[in-house]
Amino acid sequence: MTLILILIVSQVAAQLTHQLALTKHFGSVRASSFLTLVFIGLTSFFTYPIISTLHAVFLGSSFVGMTDPTRLSKLQICLSSIIFSFMFNFLIGYLKGAGGVLGFSAFISCLIVHFIWWFGTKQKLKFRRPIKE
Repeated sequence: MTLILILIVSQVAAQLTHQLALTKHFGSVRASSFLTLVFIGLTSFFTYPIISTLHAVFLGSSFVGMTDPTRLSKLQICLSSIIFSFMFNFLIGYLKGAGGVLGFSAFISCLIVHFIWWFGTKQKLKFRRPIKE
């Protein structure tokens, strides 16, 4: 159940941050900080033990959503936030403090998706047969 909540919060944070960052008056940093403050404000009234983890997940996944649209598309951001969720869930037990886990997981998840897409396009171009006329 915890992983499902982390996946949902991660998707919402990454997609909303990405959409808000594309608007005229918001940049990526303002979008991330604004949405994180709104999420923390709305969920701080709940007393469940997972709420503090969800706050960290929202902030970290908003880092994924801050990615420049020329680097990652909406689909790539979706996949990157899924990878972020699994990495965060795995690494939180090994690294001390949420700060290192958030930035590291966001960076690595975006890097993985970027290289998967880059390698995939290079392979398609490399093995494409010429068109015979």
